[in-house]
Amino acid sequence: EVAGACVLLASKVEENKRGLKDIAMACSYVAVKGQAKVAADDREKWERLLKRLEIVVLENCCFDMDILHPYGFIDTLAPEFGLPVYIAKAATGFINDTLRTPLCLLYRPEVAAVAALYFALELHGHVPSRSLFESRHVLLPANAVRLVEECVGDMLDFYRREADSEREAYRRQQKAAGAPSSRPHLAHYT
Repeated sequence: EVAGACVLLASKVEENKRGLKDIAMACSYVAVKGQAKVAADDREKWERLLKRLEIVVLENCCFDMDILHPYGFIDTLAPEFGLPVYIAKAATGFINDTLRTPLCLLYRPEVAAVAALYFALELHGHVPSRSLFESRHVLLPANAVRLVEECVGDMLDFYRREADSEREAYRRQQKAAGAPSSRPHLAHYT
């Protein structure tokens, strides 16, 4: 129930508006385990519930819906340190890829931005400078080095899981088709 209210609120905050009726219908459908007729009948009940719970979620968040994303920090840090555009784009890609993981909840956006830049630099064969932690425009916590290292590790784990999942899906597909299950190694993911 609360998850539905969170989705409703997030859709409003992130300018990715989904109607109350759509979210209520989806919640109802999940609650009745896919019975479409029952879900349609329960939609209005879910609309009322979501409206009430939306206020509860807002109260628990102290009505603070000013969401900061790592993108702005990447846009600030890349020019400050003279990083090439392809590094900033790669860092943005890492943030995009990991946005649907707990990463955005585990790390502050400025830490995630520095971690993404750090990861992009390493991946493209550059030696990341410690100066990334000494920005004039972005204030990082005292334990930023440790947090960035953890965040980079989490990003790398995400890509490893994705590569493992891709390999497994390919293997199943090849097995179903009766083809040999050899495939070039995805070295860039591991």
